[in-house]
Amino acid sequence: MKIGAIRSFFTANKSVIIVAILIVIIPISLYLYFQQETESSIRNSIYEQQKQNQMDASKAIATHLESDIELILSRLQGLASSPSVMNWDTRSNTTITLLKDYYRIINSSTPVDRLFLNDRSGVSVLDIAPLNTTNYAGINFSFRDWVNQTKNTLSPVISDTFLGMDDKNRIAMTYPIIIKNSSGSFYNGLVGVVIPVNEFFNFYGNIYDIQSQYLSVLDNKSVILVHPLPSLVGKEFFGEFTQNLTGYNDILNNLVRTVISGQPNISIYEFVNEERLNTGYPVYIDGVPKYAVFVVTPTSSIYSTVNNIIEKERLQMLSLIIGIIAAVLLLILYLSKVNSTLDKAVRKRTTELENVNIKLESANKHIKIHDDMQKEFINMAAHELRNPVQSLLGFSDILKKLNIRNEGNKIALQYKDAIEAISRSSKRLKRLVDIIFDVSQLDNNLLILNKESFDLKDMIEQLVTDYQSHNTLLNNTNNNQSHIEGNNIEYTKGKHVIDFAYSNYPPGPKTVKGDKAYLKQVITNLVDNAVEFTQNEGKVKINLDKELENGKVIVTVSDNGYGIHPDILPFLFTKYVKKSRGGAGLSLYISKKIIEAHGGEIWAKNNDDGRGATFGFSLPLDK
Repeated sequence: MKIGAIRSFFTANKSVIIVAILIVIIPISLYLYFQQETESSIRNSIYEQQKQNQMDASKAIATHLESDIELILSRLQGLASSPSVMNWDTRSNTTITLLKDYYRIINSSTPVDRLFLNDRSGVSVLDIAPLNTTNYAGINFSFRDWVNQTKNTLSPVISDTFLGMDDKNRIAMTYPIIIKNSSGSFYNGLVGVVIPVNEFFNFYGNIYDIQSQYLSVLDNKSVILVHPLPSLVGKEFFGEFTQNLTGYNDILNNLVRTVISGQPNISIYEFVNEERLNTGYPVYIDGVPKYAVFVVTPTSSIYSTVNNIIEKERLQMLSLIIGIIAAVLLLILYLSKVNSTLDKAVRKRTTELENVNIKLESANKHIKIHDDMQKEFINMAAHELRNPVQSLLGFSDILKKLNIRNEGNKIALQYKDAIEAISRSSKRLKRLVDIIFDVSQLDNNLLILNKESFDLKDMIEQLVTDYQSHNTLLNNTNNNQSHIEGNNIEYTKGKHVIDFAYSNYPPGPKTVKGDKAYLKQVITNLVDNAVEFTQNEGKVKINLDKELENGKVIVTVSDNGYGIHPDILPFLFTKYVKKSRGGAGLSLYISKKIIEAHGGEIWAKNNDDGRGATFGFSLPLDK
């Protein structure tokens, strides 16, 4: 009886069974077909991502290392130029306390064995080191190359590695003490620190375990400073010992040569019977590549990570397909028996989709809240920075006035440059804070325009006059001249000329309606950029024109300088786009936002004759 019931079930549901078999076979076949292509694509993508991540890590380590070294040299410079050291007051508690303070400050961020003060003969006069360690005061270190190099060059020195008296590899960093008088400048000793090599570089990455990702560092003479294989430390990379170990690997040799010469590079090669991924990045000190940092990873670990990800993805996909197939089969079974089951399943699925949509909507709200909080933080930071920056400017002015009153005083002369540096840095910081504030206001759509009707021609004429009266183009005030001819105003500042011309402009006041301060800022930005990128005998021309048929006024600023680099021309008015070393790359972005807020347009192009560029914007006339 049971067999007959089964036979009748198959006969009645033959088409359903065929569909069910197809539902099982087709997805699995497609899965097997596409899985191989997908896995290959995933494997390549993850591997390339790992290579890029490792190159980024190498760059970050090199940048950090460069910053730490420059910070140490900067602190040694401050110590060498301190009054007690310059006056060679080596026995006073003031000098000893000063050296101890500097030692503590430097050692808080970088492992330093000792900080020392040598006289002009190379004898250690003061030696600051941890308790229970050997004190080298009174010992003559003139046998060290870096002592003589500092004396002969009168410049800071970063030594090659050397063996200390305890047979540990070290690096010395020194700064000369130079005395200046009416007879000239002469060497009066040095201040310096001694840094243990292994402890120093181990701070930036693993230098001991060769089975995992590790760090290797070479100096600019290709000497290996740190490496997990102790036998390689202190050897020249291109020496016979190292080359025999690496098998005279051309790929590795080319990688090392490239990085030592100052260019980052990446390579994959065989080393000690295992494939390695090596990313190298140079460390520049005073514009010269001093060290080469290499991050090395056994590719087996990368492949293991990739395979684990693929296996996990494969299992998830297969489980998903099996789950879908099982769900569809169950759905077909239910459809063949009860229509109501389908209705319940549809309602359930609809509810799930609604819940997913609710979750997605909630996630989008959280993302928007996070974005708003970020913008609010930047806005708040710009606000909060304004008061301390203003205080810096005020106090720097007070210091300058006090310094002027004491000009005959030796200490005043000594700190004159420092006070000027504080003043310049404060003004630069204020400009940067103002730019950040403007960008924050623009990004948050908080820009408030105090619109009024005014003659744009009068404002530009006044702007040209302001350039003359405030001496903002160049520092040579004896070379300024200005004259007006017809519709032209020509203003000469040194070797730069501002030629203001306007045409097709009917008599009588023709006005625009806008915020005078912001529009003046736009024109000033364009003129400043034009002046900055003009060559000798450069000429900057401001042209004011009008299109009667379109009801617009057009302002253009042209120069005969270097022109706009083609790489940045398409992105010129976006954030942080620049080709020069100075500036934050925000002035043109701010200008674009201001012009668009006034209902206008802004553009830029290189001049047709190949000399210089033209920036322009249009504004609607006030009706």
